[in-house]
Formats: sequence, C-alpha cells, structure tokens
Amino acid sequence: MGLDSPLIAQSASALPQPPPPPLEPHSHPLLAVPPLPQIHGIARKIKEKCPGCIIVGVDPEGSILAEPEKLNKTDKTTYEVEGIGYDFIPTVLDRSVVDKWYKCNDKESFAFSRMLIREEGLLCGGSSGSAMSVAVKAAQELKKGQRCVVILPDSVRNYMSKFLSDKWMIQKGFMKEEDDDIKKPWWWHVKIQELCLSAPLTVLPSVTCEKTIEILKEKGFDQVPVVDESGLVLGMVTLGNMLSSVLAGKVQPLDKVSKVIYKQFQTIHLQDNLGKLSHILEIDHFALVVHEQIQYHSDGESNKKQMVFGVVTAIDLLNFVTAEEQKRDTT
Repeated sequence: MGLDSPLIAQSASALPQPPPPPLEPHSHPLLAVPPLPQIHGIARKIKEKCPGCIIVGVDPEGSILAEPEKLNKTDKTTYEVEGIGYDFIPTVLDRSVVDKWYKCNDKESFAFSRMLIREEGLLCGGSSGSAMSVAVKAAQELKKGQRCVVILPDSVRNYMSKFLSDKWMIQKGFMKEEDDDIKKPWWWHVKIQELCLSAPLTVLPSVTCEKTIEILKEKGFDQVPVVDESGLVLGMVTLGNMLSSVLAGKVQPLDKVSKVIYKQFQTIHLQDNLGKLSHILEIDHFALVVHEQIQYHSDGESNKKQMVFGVVTAIDLLNFVTAEEQKRDTT
C-alpha cells in the first residue's frame, strides 16, 4: 500500500472504536503521535470523539513535515529514528488535523525508548520514544487536571541490534563511554588528532567515474569523500562500488561520480577518542574524520558545515598502536 493510498486515512474509522474516557469539562487531553501514517486517521477520530483535545504532531529533525516551515530549518539531513518523518510532503498527510508540531531528535528519542523498556516494561521502538519525548515537553503547558495521552506506535522487534545495544548507541554518539568496570587498553582515550593522517584526497561531484577509479588506483585508496566547491561533504564513493556499478551497467565510465555517491558512512571528530573509532571500525571499513566550520551569511544568519579532515581505516589505527608500543618497549 503506497503513501498516497486513501485506505491509510480510512483505517482508523474501519477499526472497532472503544468508548472515549470520561473527560471533565475543563480538561483538554493532549495527544502526541508520530505523523505518518497514524496521525491522519487517528487524529480525526480523536477529534470526533473529543472535539476539545489538542493534537500534537511529532517530526524528527531532518524531516520537513512540521509546520510552520521555520521549525524544519536545520543542518541535519538524516536521522536514525525509523518510521517517522519524510523529505517530501505525502499527499495523504492532512496536516490541518495537527494543532501544534514539535521537533524531536535521535538522542532524546532513543533515551526515552530505553527508559520505557527499562522502567515501564514497554517493549517499544524508537518512534515511541520520539512521541514520549515530545509529550513531556508539550505536557508542561497543561494545567492542573488536564490529561496527556501518548500513542506508542511501534515495537522493539526490528531494532534489537540498534538502540538496544550500548555499543551502537556509543558508536552513534547517543551515549558516552562510561563503563569503568572494564579495563580499557592504553590507547582507548587517545584523541583522533594524535593519528598521523595524510592530507585528505577529495573529488568534486563533476569528476567522472572513470577518472575517480584511476585516481584511487594511483593513490592506493579504496574510498574518497565527494565535496562541493566550498569543501562541504556531500558523501562518499568507494572503488568497489564504482567498479561493480560500471560492470553491471548501472553507470557508464564517463558518468559523473555523483551518480554513485552514498551518504551512509560514519563520521568522527578530532576530539573523539580511539575507543570510539575502534567501535566504528568493528562494523565499517573506514570513518570520515571531519571538523565543523561555522559560516556566517550577509543577513547575519549562520550555519555549520562539515569539512573533511581525513579518512581513517583499521590499518591507520593498527599502525599507530604498534608504533607507540614499539616506542614503549625501547624506553
């Protein structure tokens, strides 16, 4: 069933409807639910049964569904919470049923999901944490005697290897490494900036796949960041992905490298430690070392840009550790 199917909007009316809870005349409940597909049908039914209630929409940072439009202004383009948010406005989404929108972020969403599981025994997913994090904020505007209803739309079944994992949470930057019971190796807290990283090799999105493959082979690299003219990171391309795409006929050698760019890669900062890097390299072949730059515009507004500092791989970490241990042995 597609996002534009009218059946989605009709689904709430098709289900058996329990009687609404008794409400005092002065009590206006607050309903916090993720925006799509649940909010369209459910909000209408709630309004039908409880006309005085306030419908609150939940939209992750990086999505564009919230209103007014200024709420969606952010440098983020991706988010880890699944099942909510879009980078387009589905025609099935009637945003007029929402009285007020709130934005949520990954860190708060996963923290609330883990809390609901740990303390309430509710095996809920990430978007349930999004709803709860927003409900806590929105409920602060309620008066004594008013009620807050939160709908938890998903279960934890599909996320066992994600936000339930401390390692995953640390790797994504949603938790800090605070387990002092486990002895860490000497290099664990050494900063990324201590690595001897070579000057970054980057390509523009207008460079051809053929030329990029040639450059990577010549320089002995397996991957390269793609940046625009100002140095802003657009994504990554790998030698293996380009070769397989060319051989499969998905792209032509003279096509621009922007056709094979992908954005699912891990970033790390110079002030992060090697312990965090080691977690990333257990899953990924490399991490992109970036530093943030604040750019001011003529109208006085500013935005953050991620600039490439280098690409670090497991061999870089291994070379650093072995070289430092050899120095220790000789002293």
